Amino acid sequence: MHHPRSFWRGYLFFGGFFMTPLVSGWLLGRGFRALEHGSTGRVYAIAAGLAVAESCRMASLYIGVLGWVRSMSHMATFLRANMLEAQLVSGGALAGTPAGSAREAIPHFRDDVDDVIQLIDGALDLSYGLVFLAIGSFILARMNAPATAALVLPLLAIGVGARLLDGRIKRYRALDRAAASAVTGLVGDLMAAATTVKVNAATDAVTARLATLTEVRRHTAVRDRVLDEGVQALGRGVSNVAFGLALLVSAKALSEGRFGAPQMAVMVGYLGWLSFVPRIAGRVMARRKQAGVAIERMSWLVARNESANLVLDQDLPIEAHQDRPRRRPRRPERVSLERLDVIDLSARFPGGSGVGPVSLSLPRASFTVVTGPIGSGKTTLLRALLGIATNTSMSGEVRWNGRTLDDRAAFLVPPNAAFLPQVPQLISDTLADNIALGSVTDEVLAHALHLAELEHDIAAMGAGTSTLIGPRGLRLSGGQRQRVATARALVHLPELVVLDDLSSALDVETEVRLWDNLADAGMTVLAVSHRAVAFERADQVLHLEGGVLR
Repeated sequence: MHHPRSFWRGYLFFGGFFMTPLVSGWLLGRGFRALEHGSTGRVYAIAAGLAVAESCRMASLYIGVLGWVRSMSHMATFLRANMLEAQLVSGGALAGTPAGSAREAIPHFRDDVDDVIQLIDGALDLSYGLVFLAIGSFILARMNAPATAALVLPLLAIGVGARLLDGRIKRYRALDRAAASAVTGLVGDLMAAATTVKVNAATDAVTARLATLTEVRRHTAVRDRVLDEGVQALGRGVSNVAFGLALLVSAKALSEGRFGAPQMAVMVGYLGWLSFVPRIAGRVMARRKQAGVAIERMSWLVARNESANLVLDQDLPIEAHQDRPRRRPRRPERVSLERLDVIDLSARFPGGSGVGPVSLSLPRASFTVVTGPIGSGKTTLLRALLGIATNTSMSGEVRWNGRTLDDRAAFLVPPNAAFLPQVPQLISDTLADNIALGSVTDEVLAHALHLAELEHDIAAMGAGTSTLIGPRGLRLSGGQRQRVATARALVHLPELVVLDDLSSALDVETEVRLWDNLADAGMTVLAVSHRAVAFERADQVLHLEGGVLR
């Protein structure tokens, strides 16, 4: 109902396609009756009526398909847009639980959405099929009630059979989707880490692992598909049995002349569409459970794991003339930072490991360094402060100018805060797009390049900021990738900059200039580092060990 005009237009025109055979079958019976009475002129008139009816039916199909395909595309995009927005927003009421990896997310966006759309498509067909069944049965019952009962009653077997298989249909589809996610994820990981696999001579090992996962997927896919086809085959079989029973019941009436060619013509004209009902009913009943699995799986990606958040209102143009500018990201209002206080902050993983309680204070324009051994919880501390430490139970407070931040993930984003993770992620696009992730002025971009010590590198590139960096920044050095990500963190001049081991890929001279630039810009910095040059410039150095400050 998000875009009702498109939906109902396609639905109503498909109605013309499905319901016109009622008129055609009735005209066919009238035509045979006219032949029995030798009314040649009436036969021609009825034949012309049949031609008109079938022409209208084909026109309805053509228009209906155009509208319905557009509507289906819109519905699929609608679901995907809500999942994508929930995954991309940092915090707030619309933020969903982040997917662990692409292997978890891709099947939700691809297969699960398709399952839901296929259910809606089948339900549309079934709704008109049931209307056709009711009207057609009424017309046939007036001609031969026993034959009509023999034709219609076996259709109940479809509902009974599908009902008995409900649980199995749902279980098999869930297992198949999980197996598909495992294969998709491994293939994606292998493509991203192809060089690592080669240099470690691990091709045979990863190929064997892929073969194992593929075999599991083969087993689950075959089992799911066989059950799905079995339910549909039940519908087809029942249709044939029902027609046979109708002919047997009609045998006496045929022999006595009470069920002649006109009545038989109507039955044959309606038969194909009446037999369509059990076939589509079996398909829809199977898809209903499969779509239920899909809805549950997609709900994992949206806020509070509630399926209602899959259908939040979205502005999605689907017509060619509805080209609209890209929506601006919903950023919080900038609030100048005077002091940041962290009070008894803790983040614990299910196994009990983690960090905290930790308390610290960052005055405006200060430079604070967090150091400590590997595994001491430095990264977890930064993520907990920002409210993005997933799969942990967090407690404690973070106060911005004395005001407690209830939703840190929503507030601590540009222009209030920016975070540079230990392993920055770049996209296969230009340098400018990687830094801006949207639209900024040339002056703002140039200032970010200056702060990140990228000016000389950009000048040496023929295309400047329009240089394509390749997948994951493949065409850049490690230091350049780190500084591009740094420029992205600084492009909106955030009040607070949180850096996780920025200096790991930088030489000492570049690092010194970078710290100077941040100090000159008056930014408040919280950084993880192990370098003496960072300790020397720091206003305070915090040593983290075993998850607590020492």
